[in-house]
Parts: sequence; structure tokens; C-alpha cells
Amino acid sequence: MLKANILFACVDNSFLSLAAEAYLNQIAMGELRAFSGGPIPRAEVLSLTRRVLFANGMKEVGLHPKPWGIFSLPHAPQPDYIISLQNSELLREQPSWPGQPVKMHWEICLEGRTPENINEASDAFCKIKESIDQAVSSKFFSGDSFKWAAVS
Repeated sequence: MLKANILFACVDNSFLSLAAEAYLNQIAMGELRAFSGGPIPRAEVLSLTRRVLFANGMKEVGLHPKPWGIFSLPHAPQPDYIISLQNSELLREQPSWPGQPVKMHWEICLEGRTPENINEASDAFCKIKESIDQAVSSKFFSGDSFKWAAVS
């Protein structure tokens, strides 16, 4: 039974949010559905993204950078949670989302930048994985969490 749609956001939707989408969809077993987007998506997935996903037993199939605004359209999956993964003014200026999604921020990369080498990318992926594992094990994405106050 599907519990929630989670939209992970980073500025260029080329590493952080794509890695979070891939990881959560791999472990969620159909109970949660992850998506990703960003205000200024790149044209393609970073090679670092492919390398880190492969090193962690995942594939990039179906992953591609996209503008987060598509999730505000009526026919799109409606996010119940929007999780920004970088500290950026661009992520604070969000589209008008339907419903009242819970908004939160996970500081994955310092200074709001995308990892630039395999060590930074691997470290960022470990933080993403730990954050998702903690949220899933604590049942944060269950219906009861909708009562929690949203972080803007």
C-alpha cells in the first residue's frame, strides 16, 4: 500500500536528488514513491551519479534531470513531502504545490554545491542513505507525520 510521494530537490537535479530518488525507490518496496527535480535541471545525469549508483548496486534507469515545476501540474504525482538537499536560495523559492506537502531541508552538501569528485559524491551518497534510512525506520513518511509542522 502506497503511503506517500516524496519529491527530493536539488538545484540542478543531477546528483543529490537523483541519488535520493534511486535509493528510496530501491528500498521502499512500493510503500513509498520517490521523485526528484530542481529549479535549474542539467541536460543529463552526471557521470559521478552513475559511478556512485553503480558502486552501490543501483542503476540509473529511468533517472533524468527535470524541472520540479512539473510536479505542481494537475496530472503529475502530487508530492506529500518535499525535501531539499542543498542550502540554496533557489530551493527556497518553490512552485505553488497542490495540497499541503510537508517541506523540509536535509543539509547533505556544505555550501550548497554539487559534489565535484568521487570522494565527495560517495560521502554525499552516504549522508543521503543515512538520512533516508533514519526517516524510513522511524516511520516518518507514515500518515501520522502529516500532523507535523512544515518547515519552510
